[in-house]
Amino acid sequence: MAKKSLTREQKKEIIKLIFTGILALAAVAAVIFTLVFYFSSNNQNSEPENSRENITGLADITLSSKLTAVPYVKTDIDGVAYTANSSGTILFYEFNGTDYVQTAETGSMDIVVPLSGQQIPVKLHYIERDGRLTGYGVYTANEKDSVYIYDFMLCKITNLPKGYEQNGKCLLVANTDIDEVYSNDPVWEEAFVLDRASGKLTRFLSDGNRMVDTNGAVRADFATVTDSEIKAAGGVIPFFTGRAYEASISPKTDLYIKNKNKESLAVKDILDKYTKITSDGAIIYLKEITGGFATMKYLNGKSTVINEFYSTYGEQYIRSGDWILSREDGRIYSTYSDKIIEPEQFIINPSDFAVSPDGKYVVLIGMAANAVDYQIWILNTETGKARNFSDDDYSQHYNLSFINNSAVCFYTVTAEGYSEKIIDVSKVS
Repeated sequence: MAKKSLTREQKKEIIKLIFTGILALAAVAAVIFTLVFYFSSNNQNSEPENSRENITGLADITLSSKLTAVPYVKTDIDGVAYTANSSGTILFYEFNGTDYVQTAETGSMDIVVPLSGQQIPVKLHYIERDGRLTGYGVYTANEKDSVYIYDFMLCKITNLPKGYEQNGKCLLVANTDIDEVYSNDPVWEEAFVLDRASGKLTRFLSDGNRMVDTNGAVRADFATVTDSEIKAAGGVIPFFTGRAYEASISPKTDLYIKNKNKESLAVKDILDKYTKITSDGAIIYLKEITGGFATMKYLNGKSTVINEFYSTYGEQYIRSGDWILSREDGRIYSTYSDKIIEPEQFIINPSDFAVSPDGKYVVLIGMAANAVDYQIWILNTETGKARNFSDDDYSQHYNLSFINNSAVCFYTVTAEGYSEKIIDVSKVS
């Protein structure tokens, strides 16, 4: 069948319809573009007032600021802190993204700690979550107790180290130095295995040949640990002792190793009570050298140098966790690797610092120019950008630490109590 030809008028009508359709589509596209542009502009204009571009002061990154009767101290459970007062009251708090809010304890128990022939009564309060145990108790002297040598004791219970687990039992550590009561990194003088059902305590670290000091108390430096050693995995646990030295002379510390029931000397005369266990089972420690100090690695009975620093430890160089900061140029060195954080600018004389768990942020606190110019300096290590914020509280800042990868907590001491602040460092892009 032959195809029928269109007339001139029919062709003109088809062209007219097509052209009209094209104009209609163009009009619709224009409307859509206008709406998209409007909403996009509106969203940009409605950004929070405290966006990164609008941050002008410390208040813009402050999550909470309040006065407390006693300061918060971190626990072994992420996001959970505790407070302790002289009457032995222990309260737990949990971070809700903005502030610490009080949370209920799991339970409590009464124990008696035997030390230097004394029977020291302590009430422990604890929290258990997902297999993690953390708890604390405080003893302060009173007329009712027959304790004559000690005026104070802080106790902590936690899970036994890996390789030493026992059903129904946990680790109890204690110290009698009241200056350590609010420390985020205390040195524990005593270590026991606690039977939770009976309250019975047995020594975790050997107590044999322990000498008595001039006050009638057993030497507090005989076998000490920090939380880092308690968390050691694999059954090999480093600890510190000054047992080989006279207590009256300049204190020296040796590094010992507990491996199941055996305790042996690893390194003599180390610097600072600090260790880190690496993935290959090595023990990282610090050692004084001529003109400075070094970070060292102990593995298979041998020590090797990781890094050397030719300046004074604790003065020109200060440590926070597994990092060492040069107060002169701001460089931050890993204690166990060759990693270095190098800020592009450094305009502060820091008294303390902290590095986030993921390594993304560094926070330094100190003075920039004079005693009334207290600064909080924040570095984003990924972008290299840094911001410094003036703090109108010129007091010494304490317990600078990360709650998580972006929230940082610290306190200052005032006439009314402890001024606790939590800031959000993620605002520094």
